[in-house]
Amino acid sequence: MMKTILLLAVAVFVSSTPVTTSVKPHTDKTPARHTDKALLGELVDELIVAIKDFPKVLPKEKLIFLKDLQMNGLDHKEREVLFCQVEQELKTKVSGLSDAIFDHFRTDKKLMRNLNMYNKYHVKTCKPVDEKQDEIPLHDFLKKLLTSVKIAFNQVK
Repeated sequence: MMKTILLLAVAVFVSSTPVTTSVKPHTDKTPARHTDKALLGELVDELIVAIKDFPKVLPKEKLIFLKDLQMNGLDHKEREVLFCQVEQELKTKVSGLSDAIFDHFRTDKKLMRNLNMYNKYHVKTCKPVDEKQDEIPLHDFLKKLLTSVKIAFNQVK
């Protein structure tokens, strides 16, 4: 009988004690959509890494040339068109290459994802690149692009 009473007392004590967990309470905050400043900042960071990792001199069979897009002296709308064309150029000529030096340009990597996300928010239709434009090596293309992205980053409020 004493065991039953003791067991009943423990059960009542345990059931009346509030349960605490180490899980943080749920908040209603939803993840904020990337701002232009954040996307452009991440693009700057990724371009710096890509340029640093990319060899300045490549064997002739690995040389990649991209269209020499006008990247300087652009206003906001022209820059949106430029970033869309840059994404097209990188996707068509570099993203599918399997060598490790082209790893930054795969569509599942941060550089290409951020470029795509920026374009998704800004570009309704993408103007195709003029096929008559001169071409420059990928390394030079990336340095020009970095300069343009830095300018865009500094202009965003």
